[in-house]
Amino acid sequence: MFDIAKAISQTAEKKKVQQGPSGCSLFYQTDSCKELLQEVFRFEGWSEPDCVKNTLPQPNLKPKGLEEIIILELNQSDNVVEDAKAFASRLPNHKGIIVIGQEDAITTLRGLKEMGLYYLFWPINKQEASDFIRHVHSNIERFTGVSQNRKAKKVAIIGSKGGIGTTLISAEIASKLASSGTDTILVDHQYHTSNIDIMLGLKNFEKQNAENLGLQFHDMDEESAAGYLQPISNNLRMLALSGNVPVTDLLGYSHSIVDLLHRQANFIIEDYSGSADFKLDIPLLVKRSNVIVLVIEPTVASVRNARQLMESICQYRQLEQKELRLFLFVNVHRPDAYFPLKPKEIEEHLEKPIDVVLPYNRNFAAMLLQGQRLHKQNANLAGPFHDISLLLNGKLLDSKGRKLSLTRLFNRVKR
Repeated sequence: MFDIAKAISQTAEKKKVQQGPSGCSLFYQTDSCKELLQEVFRFEGWSEPDCVKNTLPQPNLKPKGLEEIIILELNQSDNVVEDAKAFASRLPNHKGIIVIGQEDAITTLRGLKEMGLYYLFWPINKQEASDFIRHVHSNIERFTGVSQNRKAKKVAIIGSKGGIGTTLISAEIASKLASSGTDTILVDHQYHTSNIDIMLGLKNFEKQNAENLGLQFHDMDEESAAGYLQPISNNLRMLALSGNVPVTDLLGYSHSIVDLLHRQANFIIEDYSGSADFKLDIPLLVKRSNVIVLVIEPTVASVRNARQLMESICQYRQLEQKELRLFLFVNVHRPDAYFPLKPKEIEEHLEKPIDVVLPYNRNFAAMLLQGQRLHKQNANLAGPFHDISLLLNGKLLDSKGRKLSLTRLFNRVKR
């Protein structure tokens, strides 16, 4: 039996796809690539692409001004996957990204696919380029294909105990990522005793009331979930719920909203402070997170708790067969008399190198009350947040320089 409604729907969908992309941003390295793609868009009757000379890492890149499809030419790149990773980490996840390159290797194709990027091997002709762009546009419309892999990286910041600055570090990491042009969402999981507004320098801040939120979830979509985010600064929004309901319900509400926002940001930073009023669920944390940053202080109690957390995380990571990264962040938040352990002793007990150290500074409180960001201060304060942002983006730190830096920082605290 002929279904007229279905036929009309299919015709409309086909027409929508055939119309091609609404716009394209082209980052080119060679004139031959730019001219070919311009010719393709003119021939098809599509809006001509916005062309920008590709000079990685594009420090002035403005993600919000980019078109539906982004084409990145890397014909002159020595490492297509690494250059594409550095570029794509700052782009919205709902965009379709096509990488053009000359590396004819399965590892290149696999690496780009894992990041949710399309790969078009050069040289190409006009027909191949046109068909490929239509294919990507079709996948964007239906949210299918490789683009499904482009989801926000979920970073859980956990403390080995309460009162060691986990919330401060969460706020600074989120602010640092946002200031570098990365779309970031910060999630506050302290529902009744949070001071994250102080850490962010916010005035007259009020959390979102979640008392009736449970009744709305069956109708909630990505757009309505984004309505619970509060803008903090350029590229930084925050999810902070409160209400006269059990903390476990508030935690569940936050998780449900976050799950709908994986295309809204590049990073979702979740603050699971050690002083939060619920027990940390390690199996759930491992299942939900891509990265865990474990904050510790140089005390026996903190390091001992960190060892237990790490063992539990490793156990469930193996059970889940999860690709999960774990970083150690040492916060020296008081003078030397309070901290008996040295870096080598911490690393020996945890059987893992320290990744980042934030040195003690007696002016921290004054800086925060004045609304200053630590990651924008001198190298001693800004360096740790620069380093952790590099690690979160998949970069490697200079191991020799890092060891010297850690030693100097601890020696400075001991004096």
